[in-house]
Amino acid sequence: MWQSRRISQLLREAHSDIDVEIVGMDTTGDKRRDEPLPEIGGKGLFTVELERALLDDDIDLAVHSLKDLPSELPDGLHYAGSPQRGPATDAFISTRWDSFDELPDGAAIATGSQRRRSQLLHRRPDLRMVNLRGNIGTRLDKLEDHGYDGIIMATVALHRLNMSDRITVELPPHTHVPAVGQGAIGIETRIGRDDVDELLAPILDDTTCAAVNAERSFMARLEGGCSVALGGYCRRTDDEWTFSGWASSTDGSRVLHEHKTGDDPMKLADEMAEEFIDRGARDILRG
Repeated sequence: MWQSRRISQLLREAHSDIDVEIVGMDTTGDKRRDEPLPEIGGKGLFTVELERALLDDDIDLAVHSLKDLPSELPDGLHYAGSPQRGPATDAFISTRWDSFDELPDGAAIATGSQRRRSQLLHRRPDLRMVNLRGNIGTRLDKLEDHGYDGIIMATVALHRLNMSDRITVELPPHTHVPAVGQGAIGIETRIGRDDVDELLAPILDDTTCAAVNAERSFMARLEGGCSVALGGYCRRTDDEWTFSGWASSTDGSRVLHEHKTGDDPMKLADEMAEEFIDRGARDILRG
């Protein structure tokens, strides 16, 4: 809802005569909060209901956390773009330890993400991983109620809800490669709705869109989704782009992890995807 209100605000700032109505929906991923995402199965766990409303012409656009939006969309829909991206990093949150490196052997860390799980276990195979689902408040409550040594969450979510003080430390993206699209709000529209796309054009950020389109291309080539340990992060520094890729088994024992730099983000994504495929990424992800 924060993301929807943000898009509404940006649209009203760009178009003084526009009225925006926010239509709230519960998705499959929202309703089944106690089950690990891989066990629910399928892609689009947080998007299908919104996409159905788009196709039925009940809404004009859908607002997502871009990392939840599959790379392959239903016929008739497309990813329209994103405003400026927030922090893409993961955050380590603990009330017991001042840094990730202080964690003792066998520490209990909670996360619902296969990618985060694999990256933590690759770095620290001794950790005891616990599944964690629910909204931001629920996850923070579980940290206290269940006595976990720490939890991992998206940095941007805590910033947006004015909870930055709960972050113990941000995990560096060169070792903990973020999820594809993490930190970005994704807007989905019907193909052919030029009127909607024209309204959106002033609020979209070219650098963000170039980065996340490269990440989504990388994910599509590797046939990834929220149920596999896949990360892709593209960022621009001065006149150069850097693309970081991650693909691993869920236990972190088999890992592909590389960085590439250049002047074309899509070319970097394609080259890394090809390299990962040649090195067995699809089998590693399925395994």
